Amino acid sequence: MSAWKRAGLALGALGALAGAGVAAQRVAARRLRSGTDPDASRPIVADFDATWRIPSHDGGEIYVVERGQGPVIVLSHGVTLSVRTWAKQLHSLADAGFRVIAFDHRGHGASVVGHSGHTIENLGVDLVSVIEGLDLRDVVIVGHSMGGIATQMLCIEHPEIARERVAGIVLLSTLASSPLAANPRLAKASVWVADRLPDGAAVLGLRDLGLVLARVGFGRHPAASHVEATREMILSTSPATRRDAVAALAGLNLSARLGEIDRPTLVICGNADLITPIVESRRIARRIPGARLETVEGGGHMLMFERAELLDRLIIDFAREVQGSERPGVVSR
Repeated sequence: MSAWKRAGLALGALGALAGAGVAAQRVAARRLRSGTDPDASRPIVADFDATWRIPSHDGGEIYVVERGQGPVIVLSHGVTLSVRTWAKQLHSLADAGFRVIAFDHRGHGASVVGHSGHTIENLGVDLVSVIEGLDLRDVVIVGHSMGGIATQMLCIEHPEIARERVAGIVLLSTLASSPLAANPRLAKASVWVADRLPDGAAVLGLRDLGLVLARVGFGRHPAASHVEATREMILSTSPATRRDAVAALAGLNLSARLGEIDRPTLVICGNADLITPIVESRRIARRIPGARLETVEGGGHMLMFERAELLDRLIIDFAREVQGSERPGVVSR
């Protein structure tokens, strides 16, 4: 067989594989869209009563929204997401009698990156800026994924502020150490490589493949509208933030300092979370004195959407416990 013929057969095989991959993506996306979806008929948007713009310590700006009145709950979202993450909680927690504050992390949503860029340290400092900028006290912070790292940083690096202003923390689908933390040279090399690669998140713009990829953040039986909202948030984040905010987490290593956290702590994670696996939440709960772990059966990384009613109840009960409030109210909508 000639080299040209072998090359032709190889190209033909690759084309067939690519075609099969596209067909599989379409089938997977169609199956997801045909599933039960209670939110299919209504947009998933963050409704609020007021907005604020708080200066960051380094010339940036933090966009904040709020809804409701009562004891304060602050919501801190994950990397490449935005306040839209909390679309359900802005309603349900406010309806339950809380003043709900959510903010876009620097470079995300409507917030602006300061001159010092994306760092683990800045996550905690920006959270302090929100709490002090609005003079919030007796706060419960709910930190999801990267937002949970921000919450840990506040408690570890700014303990006096935590003791003065924070009643308790909820660490939701998060982690305290990066898989690369044990090898700083490898972590540095991975950041160097990531800086030189094209923006991989661009494939999320493909209608079927993007939906299938975004589905990785969910557990069992996700609703298509929830996956689509997540895909849209990631695509709405600038390529620079998608690169730099993720790279900043490569050297994360807070595990040895978790014992310094002295705020009442509730740790929540789905046992089908592929992004921040349940083993990470178990480790966090063991190392923070007095922390309690709640495991969500079949839940993935985006519990705010996929298990909203259960998550809302856990947050409300915890907030009432640590803030000493007794307010009946609607849990979900």
